[in-house]
Amino acid sequence: MKMAKSQETTKPDRRRTVNQDQIMMSAMEVFSEIGYMKSTVKDITTKANVGHGTFYHYFKNKNHLLDRLVDELLEKVDKDAQTKALSVNLYEAMRMEAQKILDFYNQNSGVLLALKEAMMVDQHFKEKWLKISERLFRRIERDIKGSMKKGYCHNMNIDVTIRALACMFEGYCHHLMRQPTSQMETQKAAESLTDLCYKAVFKLEA
Repeated sequence: MKMAKSQETTKPDRRRTVNQDQIMMSAMEVFSEIGYMKSTVKDITTKANVGHGTFYHYFKNKNHLLDRLVDELLEKVDKDAQTKALSVNLYEAMRMEAQKILDFYNQNSGVLLALKEAMMVDQHFKEKWLKISERLFRRIERDIKGSMKKGYCHNMNIDVTIRALACMFEGYCHHLMRQPTSQMETQKAAESLTDLCYKAVFKLEA
């Protein structure tokens, strides 16, 4: 009896999860198709095949929904940062980090493009964008600062160098958001960006 009762109480929870996930997935599709600013709650509920009442049961409005989607991206970044690094040389470590960053922008382009639109009119979303950017590039910054302390790098302004590299990566990532590419293409791009960084920052004998 207890088992049956437990299963019965979880059914509404599963239904709520399905409805919420369906709305969020549909929202990402709508944002990608017509843009965040032009999209409406009706567009999202039509795509999700749910009523307005169901939408407002989970979200206050379109901004609240985007906020939830962005928070999920932040969780992805934090979870990835907790994964243990493999024993590889510095170049390979940088290439792997570059690949992760490019994949992140490529795979989450719909939400990120919506966030880019929203931040133009809402300071709250601008702060969210900065959080994602800072967390993505923090590990590259850590690796370069550590290498500079060990004397592996050319003599240069560390803060200017790191900011310039981050801007270079972000610039290409913005290209990926608007023109998603295949895994093979992002791998080649990651190698090219890593080559630029490695040759510009590190001493060849390091």
